Amino acid sequence: MKFHVILLSSVSVLLQEASAFQSNPCAVAHFSRTQPSFSTRHNQWSLAAANENEEGNPFGFLQGLFQPSNSAVEEPAKPEIPDVVIDSDYKLAAAFGALGIAIIFSSHASGCTSTICPPSVGGAVFGGIISLLASLFAVQATRIRFVFDKEAFELANIDVSSPENKLYDSGENIIVGGANRWMYDSFVNWDFYPSVDFPILVYFKETQTQKPDGSYSGQVHFFPAIANCKQLQEQFELRGCAKVAKN
Repeated sequence: MKFHVILLSSVSVLLQEASAFQSNPCAVAHFSRTQPSFSTRHNQWSLAAANENEEGNPFGFLQGLFQPSNSAVEEPAKPEIPDVVIDSDYKLAAAFGALGIAIIFSSHASGCTSTICPPSVGGAVFGGIISLLASLFAVQATRIRFVFDKEAFELANIDVSSPENKLYDSGENIIVGGANRWMYDSFVNWDFYPSVDFPILVYFKETQTQKPDGSYSGQVHFFPAIANCKQLQEQFELRGCAKVAKN
């Protein structure tokens, strides 16, 4: 329809110019100089038609909403988890020390009728072993630190004589071998015995250490609870260490 209108308008202009040329050639020259050419009018009509289409389209404002964007959407960077050194805990050493002393002084030698009696041999031996364990736990709590870094859980020694309390490598594990450092993705289980509220042992199992038979089916580790077990639990969970759900 618009093409027919444009065509009829063009024919009308040509007829007017032809008629003017026959009646007055000078007027035609003047008319040609003052009136826009056919190509100019055609461009103006095309632009007007396009504007009409754009203005008449009630959904024109939606045209730019679904255009693909060339700018890539950058995901916000995940905050890095800082390295953590777990606090020492001397409650286990204190409990074993108190238990050992109580056993020694509560086990009287047979046949003693005095108010103050020497301990029995069994009581002295058993109480002495418990007291020695208490001393060992206290020493370990002083010189060993449980460390969580970006990649692994590690047991490190601390230089208490240095002002900065520098940490250094604790060497190989004397029981199962290998470094005392385990990647988080190698964990298959961890727990506290008898509970995290009253811990005696820290347990975890990992598949990083090679077993004596040459397999990597999972190596079990136990450590005395000489560190803050609440902090250990928090870090195990935060670092994504696998744990077997209890029934």
